[in-house]
Amino acid sequence: MKNLRTYTALLGCLLTLGAIRSLNAQSPPQVVSVFPANQTTQASRHTDIVIDFDREMDLQSLGTADFSVFGRWSGVMNGSIAWEANHFRLRFTPATLFSAGEWVTVMLSRNITDTSGTPLPAGYSWNFWIAAAPASMELAISERIPVRQPGEGHIQTYGAYGGDLNGDGFSDFTVPNEISNDVRVFLNDQQGGYSSFTIFPLPNADRPSTNEGADFNGDGFIDIAIGNTQNDRVQVLLGDGVGGFGDITSYSAAQSVRGLTVMDLNGDARMDIVTANRDGDNISLLMNNGDGTFAAAVNMEGGGSRETACAAADANGDGILDLFVGAYQSDELLLLLGDGNGGLSFSDRVSLPAGSRPWMVAVGDVNSDGTADVVSANSGNSTVSVASGDGAGGLQLAQNYDSGANFPLAIDLGDVDGDGDLDMMVSNFGTTAPGSGKWRLWENDGSGNFSVVQDFPATIAASCAVFHDRDNDGDTDITGIDEMEDELVLLNNDSIAVVITVDPVIERFKLFPNFPNPFNPRTRIQYQLPQQTEVELAIFDLQGRVINILDKGVRSGGRFSVVWNGTDQQGRGVASGIYLYRLQTPGFSKTRKLLLLR
Repeated sequence: MKNLRTYTALLGCLLTLGAIRSLNAQSPPQVVSVFPANQTTQASRHTDIVIDFDREMDLQSLGTADFSVFGRWSGVMNGSIAWEANHFRLRFTPATLFSAGEWVTVMLSRNITDTSGTPLPAGYSWNFWIAAAPASMELAISERIPVRQPGEGHIQTYGAYGGDLNGDGFSDFTVPNEISNDVRVFLNDQQGGYSSFTIFPLPNADRPSTNEGADFNGDGFIDIAIGNTQNDRVQVLLGDGVGGFGDITSYSAAQSVRGLTVMDLNGDARMDIVTANRDGDNISLLMNNGDGTFAAAVNMEGGGSRETACAAADANGDGILDLFVGAYQSDELLLLLGDGNGGLSFSDRVSLPAGSRPWMVAVGDVNSDGTADVVSANSGNSTVSVASGDGAGGLQLAQNYDSGANFPLAIDLGDVDGDGDLDMMVSNFGTTAPGSGKWRLWENDGSGNFSVVQDFPATIAASCAVFHDRDNDGDTDITGIDEMEDELVLLNNDSIAVVITVDPVIERFKLFPNFPNPFNPRTRIQYQLPQQTEVELAIFDLQGRVINILDKGVRSGGRFSVVWNGTDQQGRGVASGIYLYRLQTPGFSKTRKLLLLR
């Protein structure tokens, strides 16, 4: 009888397995998890990228054009691909480091199939952020660099892109100019500075400004798309890999291209272009033909009045990028879900009241819940709006903040202090009065609540800001644009040294993410104290056993830094794996994870 029961159970298992295989043969394969996770803000600069599928995949279906990793500043990431876990898992190992603090986009093509030949239904895309080193957030303007040629009049520099155009590992700087109708490229001197520039005239341009980078033609070099506010044109500049552009082509969108973003609309692992057109009162979709040329624009209603700003991210966790839009006339933030087949779903559109006349939007996870949120600079009432995504394609207004000056027209996110959450800067044009423009920097408390850290003066027009590691020291610097003075404004950040002196503005206990993470052979752990107290900073294994005590005793208020070299209390090296580190005080306890890779 026992043997009969065993046989029956085994037969049931075999029948169930057969049913699963039959079901899998009929249904499309799915991505079940990715690493780094969508919208994470703490990925290592040398992180592997891992995709788990729900079944065995066909190795031969993955062509060179079917998988893409693009860092917003570092550009196309080359590396090696391996299939693991019986071909259920794809692992990508980068050949070089990502740029600290940058936004990364990963794209899988719908051409990838399972062993039955069934393809992914709509490809798969997601974004994450690379961690930045801990820093003080006490930035200072170090230099103002002219964009004009000697004797040249006003050119109105507005808009900027910080991608590495010549592949030397340093962030270059490309700026459109509205009056001279060109772009000017400043190559990094590999010390974080810019001096001479090269001018590239733009065909059919009329006040170019909004822009974004991508590899449109698949040659491994950064290309740039630029929209024009006074006509319907988008210029696509194909990079030559040495700091210039080999081909510049003009395409039609709709009138007054104020917003521009890039996203894979149809699941072919190639970036398409989406524009928000204020006077056209619509959205334009420019589909990449796969070779860096673009089909005629498809114009669609965005749902608001005078769409002006746009940004892309996955808002509902389905692996398809969605579109966040700022509507200038109707004072709305809109969210249109991507369908993965080249379109955006108007029927699933979400509308949320924002401050008056949103001029620019930026996206990222500001409240640490793993979903994309959106922030907007509202030019009509001098505010900044922060709206939270719910992970299911919905939005809710979290809070409005005072921008600090008249006419905010740009907003950006990035981890300035290296604590693992996204801070925020708004650029204010000001008035005609000298000194009325300013950049305002906010610190995020990790839950999406922002407090003002510092204002940086501009003559009149603080017009935009870029968060990037300009000097390659691992922390986040900022480069601003003054469009009336036609200047680059360099704000330098300094990584935290061993111990930071008492800072009277520290108001709370905080344990920062270690950097780097994963690490080998050592990592740095930062913590801050608002007052003198007894502390213990210790390393534990996953079973809760103490591995090492890094710091113990009474410490004054301030910020502190300790290095762990992967050893136990006897100085012996510990094995690769996940460990915990905990800061303990009489009134505070916080634990985080770190990963040692030998």
